[in-house]
Amino acid sequence: MRSLESHNKYPDCLWMQLEAIPVLSVGTQTQQLDIHLSLNFNEHWEPLLGGRVKFGLQGGTLKLNLENCEIPVASRQLVGDFKLSPIEETQPIQICKEVLFAEDPQVVLDSENAEKIKQTDCTLCRVSTIGDDTAPAWVFALERGNPVLKGLLKSAKIAEFAAKPLRIAAAFEVAKEDIYLTDAEGLWPHDITPNQHSVLERILIVYLQENKFQPALSWALLSYNLPAVEQPDVEIAPEAQAQLQEMVDRIISAETDNFAELAKIANLNPARDFAGGSLRGTTLSTVDFSSAKLDRANFRGANLNDADFSDANLQNAKFGGADLSGAFLGNADLSGADLHRASLALANLSGADLSRTNLLEVNLTNTNFSGANVESARFGNNSGLAEDEKEDLQQRGAIFEEV
Repeated sequence: MRSLESHNKYPDCLWMQLEAIPVLSVGTQTQQLDIHLSLNFNEHWEPLLGGRVKFGLQGGTLKLNLENCEIPVASRQLVGDFKLSPIEETQPIQICKEVLFAEDPQVVLDSENAEKIKQTDCTLCRVSTIGDDTAPAWVFALERGNPVLKGLLKSAKIAEFAAKPLRIAAAFEVAKEDIYLTDAEGLWPHDITPNQHSVLERILIVYLQENKFQPALSWALLSYNLPAVEQPDVEIAPEAQAQLQEMVDRIISAETDNFAELAKIANLNPARDFAGGSLRGTTLSTVDFSSAKLDRANFRGANLNDADFSDANLQNAKFGGADLSGAFLGNADLSGADLHRASLALANLSGADLSRTNLLEVNLTNTNFSGANVESARFGNNSGLAEDEKEDLQQRGAIFEEV
């Protein structure tokens, strides 16, 4: 007997399904099970504190716990860059909370959810694999483009097993840096500052991650000739929302707009709790972000002059239009970051990793690139960049484009 149970807490945000497809092995003439994974990413509106928030995912980790079977690292095919596809109106997509697989599996279609997601914008998703043979995992991460993952990864084969008693438990887990708020209504006044807004958003994300997404955002269990097991759930503490409301009120009524002070009020660590977060339009000049974990953070339009980002993780961060004049970015990891139309005048990027970074139309007046890795970094129409500096960057692997 084959059975597969699946549960998606927020199917508008993430819908996941595993399929077990019986096939006859050509070489051995024995029956095997091909395991296929489907994921659909989109955004979800969640009622909260008398208002509501809309969120999506910038990434997440799919973890499998295997009993009586293995998936060696060398055999994992779901690795690399994948373009998520929008759902076509004619595509029969299985969106259900529970499917029992017989010899001819039936499609269970939730037409309301299919209608919601069939016209999503597709995005590029990078997939890497970790874990050992009995506990493999796949890490999904948003590449450049939309702020959140949108679209469908349909029926990707992830494993094949001999048809013997086995059990596969799958869980899609998200950390706070994987969650991104795209909208909020009725939660705070319209006249709050960008610094307050960034801290408030982070408070909500921490709450969602700790109280709504545990133990996993989506999970599935495949049992083949073994009894099924129940997936535990986590109950939200009754006082959690009251504590959240109290914290929101404290940030709104705070008599300071200093980012570090607001973060302290919210029990947030600026160096650890804002990875993947929105810091758009904030005033963070002279802030100490040395050795901070700020990958995928959004600093668009922020004032970051003289800020210290030395040794910081800024992979795939967004700095479009930000003022980084005089900032210290020595040995920072800016690989894949987007600095389009930012200012790096007088900034120090010595030893920084700028591989695949977008530096188009960036002000580079007196910018220090000594020892920086500029392989495949994109330059073009850069004010303040002397011709000899341009030639040096090209020799080190930089790409200059016509803008």
